[in-house]
Amino acid sequence: MEQLQISFEPYKEKGMETRHRYDLNEIIFDLDSQIKILSSQADKLDYLVSIASGLLCGGLDIFWTGSFNLEEGRARADNEVNGFVKNTAKMLGCKDDDLKSAVRFLEKKFPIPSDGNTPDFGGGLQHHLRDFAHHPTFVGLAFSLLTQFTYKAYGTDVHGNFLIVEISEAGKTFIGKDIPAKILYGTITWFFHLVSDVAGSNSSVGKSGGTGIPGPILAMAKELSVLPIFKDINIGDNSLSVFLSKLFNGTLLAKHDETGAIIKESILKFDLRAELGIGAELGKQAIPVIANECIVREFYFIRRLATEIRQSNIHSLDEIKELDWERILPKNNPTLARMLTIATGVFTTVDVGEAIISQKYLLTVNYVGVGRFAVAVGQDVAWCLKSRNIKKIKQMYENIKRAAYTQEDQRIYEKIGSDMMDTGKFGLTVEQTELLYNLEYYKTVNDIQCTKLPIGSDGIKQLKQQWLEEWKEYITAGFSSFLQVTDAELHWYSQEQMIQKMEENEPSGTWFRLVLLEAMLFEPYYPLGLEKDKKGNDIPSRKYKDLQNAIWGYNKNDGDRYLDELFTGNYYSKGYIKRLRKCYEKVLRELNEVLKTVIVSLSVTAAVAIATIATAGAFAPAIAVALVGSNFAGLSGAALTSACLAYLGGGAIAVGGMGMAGGTIAIVGGGAVLGIGIGAGAGGTVSAIGLAGKKNTILQSAKLLVSVREIFLNDEHDFDYSNTVYEKYVQNIAEIEKGLVELRLQADVADSNEKKKLKAKIKEAEDSVEAMKIARKNMAKFMSAFKTGMGQP
Repeated sequence: MEQLQISFEPYKEKGMETRHRYDLNEIIFDLDSQIKILSSQADKLDYLVSIASGLLCGGLDIFWTGSFNLEEGRARADNEVNGFVKNTAKMLGCKDDDLKSAVRFLEKKFPIPSDGNTPDFGGGLQHHLRDFAHHPTFVGLAFSLLTQFTYKAYGTDVHGNFLIVEISEAGKTFIGKDIPAKILYGTITWFFHLVSDVAGSNSSVGKSGGTGIPGPILAMAKELSVLPIFKDINIGDNSLSVFLSKLFNGTLLAKHDETGAIIKESILKFDLRAELGIGAELGKQAIPVIANECIVREFYFIRRLATEIRQSNIHSLDEIKELDWERILPKNNPTLARMLTIATGVFTTVDVGEAIISQKYLLTVNYVGVGRFAVAVGQDVAWCLKSRNIKKIKQMYENIKRAAYTQEDQRIYEKIGSDMMDTGKFGLTVEQTELLYNLEYYKTVNDIQCTKLPIGSDGIKQLKQQWLEEWKEYITAGFSSFLQVTDAELHWYSQEQMIQKMEENEPSGTWFRLVLLEAMLFEPYYPLGLEKDKKGNDIPSRKYKDLQNAIWGYNKNDGDRYLDELFTGNYYSKGYIKRLRKCYEKVLRELNEVLKTVIVSLSVTAAVAIATIATAGAFAPAIAVALVGSNFAGLSGAALTSACLAYLGGGAIAVGGMGMAGGTIAIVGGGAVLGIGIGAGAGGTVSAIGLAGKKNTILQSAKLLVSVREIFLNDEHDFDYSNTVYEKYVQNIAEIEKGLVELRLQADVADSNEKKKLKAKIKEAEDSVEAMKIARKNMAKFMSAFKTGMGQP
């Protein structure tokens, strides 16, 4: 299969090469395009035609091809061989037309020395198998030449042992006198002698088919049988040598009467004619397989040609050459590979199913069809593996993007809207971004210093240090591209200088808490580059794969502890990082909520409900605070109790919830309402859900929610600004849903290929907006509860 090369630097204009290397969005876009090229684009119609073709040709195989019949195949091959022998003899001067005369003529004209050693190789019935000079293989040719130079014959005895014997006096007359003659006798004479023997000797020809020569398959098996590794192999009750002898003389495949004696008429010799017969039978089996192949490829070609003509608005034959024939020709693409896998799979299923139903099993199986299905599966898997490699590379760059503060992150923080009252709350300046990277650097240094293992600690530390230096170089080189700020330069400070710079930038501001949030979420030791696998494909570097585990990889607790203890000023209270972490993981649980976690939540809270019903709600406020009080770090006393009750009740009455009364009712009267009210992870009992496989929308929405909950509400009590954030977020959801309506309208009138692409976009947008809706509910609920706690109207 043609190797598809992926280029990560398509822009060759001056100054663009370096920039593109760190343009993560552009790289990811390019990789997405490559993934689409390597992925099947087959649609419902393609699958239906492939299935129909497999069924049709499977039926053709059953009703026309029939059972595999070696005897019929050998008979057809026997006629072809007899005709070939007679025509060859006539071409070389034979005057008679009968087969026996032709064989006698060729034997007399082309004798070989080892024919005189027939008794040494066990007699006439087996010497063609046991004498290697009678094998139509390269080994047979080699031993024929060797005989000419050594005056010895080579083969096996009756027990299968390698045998070397002197050429008889009569046989020596057929050995060349000089080197040219020896080569002539060992090649040309040898070849035409095999032609004379292929239909049997002149004394046996016409009698039960005569004793022919072994075919290439049987001959190679016999040659291998003398090697020590194969010599002691037994097949059933027979040694390998005996098994091959019985196969050659026909007794192995013969039928037996009631007494166990062989029925002479059923003897079927497995010689060259039998192997040719197998080829003939397989050729018959190949017809429906080829038909299946042609139908699928023809449909693929006609449909893609019609689509290209329509899309390119072709109106004349002269314009045909403008078509993209690579997309039309039925070869070397994943869509065709998938269609052929379906078609050949259905064909083989029908074929094997008929063999089982008819109980003929191996006799009616289409072996060509089985082989073609295996090849189709292999090709389909090959495309999938190519796509998987690109997906791994894409995942690597997405990890780099997630761990780097880019212009997109800046827009995420600022996209709440330029019409907001105080856009300064969101986003970082270039210098503040620089401090963020410095903080991530020293957080990783701390992780390296905290690495302590019973064995191999120094090696792991060294590997971590190598990653850190590589990351530092990568971030330094890509700093300008990440921020889309021309000539932006990243400076690296000592830890003391970094702290001083932060103090100069007024760490009491919102930016500092955003930096802490970004630094907290930063997890090092992800791949930073590519390498070649054994097949030469680009894959994410495995240089640091030993660091990507929970034992000696990055320790999240050490990282959080470092950030929590680094600054000694009044910028945040001790335990602040722990609070951010807890909030972030809780938000992720809520954004990743699935049925199973909701059920678990209900089962946990139901026990609380049962325990409190008997007290008539007397302890409802205390239970509310115990369940969700940790969410409201900025409240205490009555305000905390009111916020917790409102949170469990679904929000304040002002935004349509049941308010404090609803919270009390939920705790006292119904676990279901309580479970729905607090979402997944009730009471903090459900462990945090990992981020793997979640879309960027969830990750960015999680950061946004943590910012609103912890920074703007719990820290700053800025409800008005948080409400503006909420309104803009709702507006963003509305805009996405409006775009979804437009996409659905486009999909209704699009052709099949375009409709598939649009449906994929619609699905992605639906997933994103669903996550955003969950985030919106989360935000509204928390804001309403916080407002209630603050006693605001």
